Amino acid sequence: MLSAGLFLFPAIGAASKQALAPLAIALAAALLALTLWRDRRAALPSPSVGLLFVAFFGYVAAVHLPPAPGIAGIGETLEKFGMLAVVLWLAAAGWTRVAACARLDRVAMWTLGGLALGSLFLLIELGFDAPLHRLADGLGPAATVDPARYNRPAVAMLLLCLPLAGLLARRVGRRHAAVALLLGAAPVLGGDSAAGWLAAAAAALVDAAARLRPGAGLAVGGLQTLVMIVAAPPILATAYQIATRHEIRMPLSFTDRLEIWDHAAAEVAKAPVLGHGLGAVRSLPLTDEQRARYRFHKAPSTHAHNAALQLWVEFGAVGIAAGLALLGIAAAAIRRLDRSAQATALATAAALLVIAMLSFGLWQETWLGLIGVTLALLRLAALPVDRAPAP
Repeated sequence: MLSAGLFLFPAIGAASKQALAPLAIALAAALLALTLWRDRRAALPSPSVGLLFVAFFGYVAAVHLPPAPGIAGIGETLEKFGMLAVVLWLAAAGWTRVAACARLDRVAMWTLGGLALGSLFLLIELGFDAPLHRLADGLGPAATVDPARYNRPAVAMLLLCLPLAGLLARRVGRRHAAVALLLGAAPVLGGDSAAGWLAAAAAALVDAAARLRPGAGLAVGGLQTLVMIVAAPPILATAYQIATRHEIRMPLSFTDRLEIWDHAAAEVAKAPVLGHGLGAVRSLPLTDEQRARYRFHKAPSTHAHNAALQLWVEFGAVGIAAGLALLGIAAAAIRRLDRSAQATALATAAALLVIAMLSFGLWQETWLGLIGVTLALLRLAALPVDRAPAP
């Protein structure tokens, strides 16, 4: 079951990013059913994560749902929190006690096969002007295909290859791990995602540092993350002002992002404690002065392109406290791992945080599904091994 699910996730997800969420849900449902059959207690998430989720959902239900003032309706809120529950279950439930009995070397190899298929598809599309997409949609040679349409699946390959490389190194061999890293990084390096490039660079630097001093890497990374989350509004507003004042040249997508960040940061001050409610980013009004000043950001964005800023806007300091508590639980879990697993976990966390702070919306189902499966792979990679990996 693990082999099938982890093979299909990158293989299908590369061709259809909308499939990432359904595939993650299907994998979680299958694992839940198997865990309930084998060990019902293992199906429960850790008490700290479970209580945090219940408390945060209770806050949102009490403060931001009708008839209380809010943006999202009950249906949308339940959908988003349902997907969040899937991610947290994959990250914190005891299903790994059942999975530890599986042939994890076989699981790793099947996942590598899915990653190879997904990466091959993306490399063909990026290198030859999207021939498969043109064939499937009946597009002629005159039609233009934006390479950015492959940014999300390319980033998915990168994020998945990091814990997969750790799993392969521990269960199969280092050569297979190197192949996984090459396959996962190739679509990002050959694509159009600046955030993907930065995530790859961050993962490489953190992995190298963590193999020397994992404790120091965790402490420094934790402090940097804390600052970037708590001080996200002034930091991002200042970044926009500096880029504008000095006319710094950057990709157009980042110019647009800086404007979105500046706009959202200004709205945080209007509801700094409780926030504006789930989905508020897409309805924040722009003033005439902002429309005149911004080059691209003329209407509310679908999301903030920054997880910390989105939490500030939607849920205020309460949401930020919940997010920091969850990251603290994750950091404590990483600290308990052995040295090699810590390096893999920290590199994966660095890449996830870079993408979260630069690209996707906090509540996008495809993003949450990708996080969930990446964390599931990371937990498999961190399981103890009874024998040394092959040379």
